Amino acid sequence: MNKIIYYVSITLLTIIFSCGNKETNVSKKLTLDNCSVIAQAINLVTDLDFSSVKDTFNLSLSSLLSSFQVIRLENSEDALTAAGQDTHIAASDHYILVKSFRAGSSCKLYNHNGDFIRKISSQGQGPDEYNLSIYDQYLDENNNKIYLMEIRASKILVFDFDGQPQKHIPLAYITHKGRFVINAEKKTVTVMCIPFQGTPTALIWTQDFEGNIIQEYPVSDQFMLIPSAYDYEVRESLNTIASDFYLHNCIASQDTLYHYDINSNTLHPVFTMHTGHEPICHYFTELPNHFLVTWYTQTSWNNELPRFPKILVDKQSLKGCFVNLKWNMLGNIDGPTNPSFNRGYFTAIMEPYALKEQLEKVLISNQKLSPEVLRKVKELNNRITDDDNCIVFIGKLKTK
Repeated sequence: MNKIIYYVSITLLTIIFSCGNKETNVSKKLTLDNCSVIAQAINLVTDLDFSSVKDTFNLSLSSLLSSFQVIRLENSEDALTAAGQDTHIAASDHYILVKSFRAGSSCKLYNHNGDFIRKISSQGQGPDEYNLSIYDQYLDENNNKIYLMEIRASKILVFDFDGQPQKHIPLAYITHKGRFVINAEKKTVTVMCIPFQGTPTALIWTQDFEGNIIQEYPVSDQFMLIPSAYDYEVRESLNTIASDFYLHNCIASQDTLYHYDINSNTLHPVFTMHTGHEPICHYFTELPNHFLVTWYTQTSWNNELPRFPKILVDKQSLKGCFVNLKWNMLGNIDGPTNPSFNRGYFTAIMEPYALKEQLEKVLISNQKLSPEVLRKVKELNNRITDDDNCIVFIGKLKTK
């Protein structure tokens, strides 16, 4: 039986940080292979020293993905959604679920052709509706199930792909900003949430679909958020054969990514970053072969678009640099500032006018593009208009 591990990153952030001159000189020849070693392995923990990150290079998105697809969403009134930092996408082999606060906190299901299928649930007071907004979602296409968890939840809502309510999963605790991993075979769910003082008593727990606790990892003073506030976030990556959760706790200038071993109900540190005396607002994403550090605060990136700066660290060589993510499949555009790497998928969403602006910039540039890429850029630019619905981008992450 394979050992199942859940990841927890306890990220410490509050103070707005600007990269200053760290990323001003982008090397056109630099690659990750010839970046400097910026971390060391200490007792199985990758320890990143922020002060050692000196160089910046343009990272081709295709180096991280095994596939890439541009999806123009249907433009009917029911299908309309919105792009932004509050828009999140769940992906499966044939479907995408787009959740947007700006579009009335709606959850809309599309296929990979962009066809609108249906809304999944709706905001309201009914037993199959969500009262506030959805904080986490999962498409289990193999078992014909869609799972939704509210920002403050007493249950996980369950629907089939026809939008019909199924038996919902009662949660053992009232859950604030919870993230979850479903084990459909065992009919269990593992949950992590913000540990407000007094409720719940667990940082992480595993329960069955009836709400019975199987095991729990208790909240310690190290993780307790005092005062209780919704300013903090719980994030997850879930990009490896294991699963990961991480909690943002805004206190210090050093934070740690933990692995949660479900078999022994223990936490083990695996990644940390030292920032010296200057706390940096950031979060971690674990990719199959890398650690990615992303800033929460926007800063000027090469005096162009406001960006969320990133550091990429190779897990094996411990080499790394600041990186500027370039979508080389579309002429090295920057894309939106906040793409996601989650549950094995890369996802992003853009308003048509924003995408068109970047594509037109490529077409008037002097950069040398392959005939195939140039054709794709021209075709996409000619097809979209400012009145279109949003454009979604999805790709599967490389595992090797």
